[in-house]
Amino acid sequence: MALFRNILELVDMGGPVMIPIGVLSAWMWILIALKADWIRRAGRQSLPLDDAMACLCSETPPPTSGCCPKALALAYFMKQQDGPGRPTDNEPRRIFFEVAVRRQLRDLYRFIPAIMILAAAAPLLGLLGTVSGMVETFRVIGLYGMGNAQAMASGIREALLTTQAGLLVAIPGLIVGQIMRRKVRGLHQDLLVFHRAVCQWLEKEWQPCSD
Repeated sequence: MALFRNILELVDMGGPVMIPIGVLSAWMWILIALKADWIRRAGRQSLPLDDAMACLCSETPPPTSGCCPKALALAYFMKQQDGPGRPTDNEPRRIFFEVAVRRQLRDLYRFIPAIMILAAAAPLLGLLGTVSGMVETFRVIGLYGMGNAQAMASGIREALLTTQAGLLVAIPGLIVGQIMRRKVRGLHQDLLVFHRAVCQWLEKEWQPCSD
């Protein structure tokens, strides 16, 4: 309860700009939590190349209960291969698998651009509060001169608090966003290596065991 009261006091001292900064911060950290959970689950799950070859040979899709990009791409590819219209040439198979891999790239980078944009926007909102506070300070000076220090302090306090709030939101957001982007790029590279290996295998060796 005391923490909530302190937050309300800070919002009151920082002026109306503190509200959008708070909303932006909450939105950004919700996206960070969602993406961090996805990265954790995707990193813990994997589909070794030997298992992928076995799935292709037996025409048994890999389990897709998690969020492993390789398993999801292979499962989508094998689903497209079912039915009487399935391609028999290697080139269409390679193209189908490339499409399946590209579908996973959307999930790989989901939320990352939004997190970086929100983190970059926070200092701009803080700057807006800085300008608002300085305008208020100069308005007080124009009305009362330099003799009313208490009235001047209100505008200066607003300027400093909003600047600080914007930086406190932006700096951790940018750091976490960069860490997540690096981890996602690692998953992306792993998926590309998997893609090349499966395509080479499809071009040379795929003869389903049931045939």
